[in-house]
Amino acid sequence: MKLILSLLFPLIIATVSYGQVIIYDDFKSVIPFLQKEDFKGAFDKTSQLLSSTQNDSSDLRGIVIYMNIFSSAGMVTLDQMSHADFLKKANKYVGQRLVMSAHPYIDSSAHGYNSLQFFTKDGQLQGMTITANNTKTNILCFEYFKYAGPINPSEFIGKNVRCGGTLISVEVNPNNSKIWISRLHIGNAFARAM
Repeated sequence: MKLILSLLFPLIIATVSYGQVIIYDDFKSVIPFLQKEDFKGAFDKTSQLLSSTQNDSSDLRGIVIYMNIFSSAGMVTLDQMSHADFLKKANKYVGQRLVMSAHPYIDSSAHGYNSLQFFTKDGQLQGMTITANNTKTNILCFEYFKYAGPINPSEFIGKNVRCGGTLISVEVNPNNSKIWISRLHIGNAFARAM
């Protein structure tokens, strides 16, 4: 009997750890790291949360995946991670759902940081955000959204809008410059007013 229990115990532990979901308090625990731009602390915390919740498909997990990618891009700007390591870590999430932080919607001619812009490309309405560090000296991510359904930008005027979808591909700056770190291409995307 002891032998059977000792063999079943690791299986039960593995099942429980992979069956967990990210809860709101988990998500909130990462925010102080990001506010201080402690990108390594945010990356370590999000990595720990993501490794214990692999079967979770919630929006909170999608947000934490995005926080992980964003914080690793921040680490590149601080020489705490290389561009190649960033790409390797971010590519783990290709095919998974990401949910970005909410940004104000602005006119596409304004070219603002940390805001959502809509534009038409090849006859299709798409979205883009440019996320930067607090001093706006480094662009961490250009985020491009191809929406799954029709979007009416006028519904979002004056509102903060959260976008997300399936991560299709990740690019890094081909010059390994720190002016901008990455481009995230998101398919099957959505936009929600907050």
